[in-house]
Amino acid sequence: MPTFLVTSKMSPELRARVQASVQGRRAAPGARLKARSISLLRVSLVTVVVVLVWTAVALRARAVERLEAERRLLIERVERESLGLTERDRRIIDRVTPWLEAASGRYPGDSVDEALRSNGALAATLARPSVYLRAPLASLAGAESLSRAASASFNDALVLCLIEPPATRSEKALLSRAKSAYARGERARAAAHVERLSDALLGLPLLSREWLARVHAAEDSFALERLEDHFSRAPLAGAKRAAKAELLLYAIDEPGEEAGPTELDGERPHEVRVGLVDLNADKLLLRLRRKVDPSWISNSARAEFASGIDSCGLALDVHAAVSANSVHG
Repeated sequence: MPTFLVTSKMSPELRARVQASVQGRRAAPGARLKARSISLLRVSLVTVVVVLVWTAVALRARAVERLEAERRLLIERVERESLGLTERDRRIIDRVTPWLEAASGRYPGDSVDEALRSNGALAATLARPSVYLRAPLASLAGAESLSRAASASFNDALVLCLIEPPATRSEKALLSRAKSAYARGERARAAAHVERLSDALLGLPLLSREWLARVHAAEDSFALERLEDHFSRAPLAGAKRAAKAELLLYAIDEPGEEAGPTELDGERPHEVRVGLVDLNADKLLLRLRRKVDPSWISNSARAEFASGIDSCGLALDVHAAVSANSVHG
């Protein structure tokens, strides 16, 4: 509708606003902005979207690149730590498990290979690289319980006194060896070639093809970091030495006598099965079953070192059995 309020001298934008006001409606938004302003706004919006998309793509590419770099480093570490391990080495757990299972069944009687009876043969045999486990009889029922029991096993006084037996069976001599084993002192280094089975159980699976497959399959940095942390904390050095073991030495503790007292360190009268296996020849060298009883130990020593003293005494029983012309049945 024409109106005298609008003149030809007004700007188009002002004319549109006046006309809209007279007609009782609001001016269209497009009428308020110049065409150039609208074009700039559209270009700006497109530019922002493009920048955001490009940034997201770039960040994603950097994350993927960083993930792959971390993956390569971990793979290189696994491959480097695996150098020198043969297929036979990797199967150390499979090779010792049947012997442990057999040792945990019905006890068939004592046995000593004649090759151990010659002068110095036992000492020379025990000097070979070995893997050791001391565990309760009940813990050998399955792989999971074996792993838990192995984690508590260490080179105790039995190992030290087998390798370096004391000259006498006096309480003082046995106590000295027990303290050395507990303290991991200079004398305990004589057993440095005896590795814990636990190290093999914990470390060797991380040097397997299955572990490498898990590294390859990790989908993000969080998953890869967890694998790397697990790998860094594993006892790989001990595991690799255990994999090269030529002997399996084990001590299996049978349940204690209910009527006997239990010492502060858990020791009480019970039977112990001791075995020595040549893993290279897949041959049993020694199997003995002897009773340990801390009741003879003085109160002052028994309170803290009953188990260690009994273990050292057990090692002397092994030496005596090997030196004898015959063994108990």
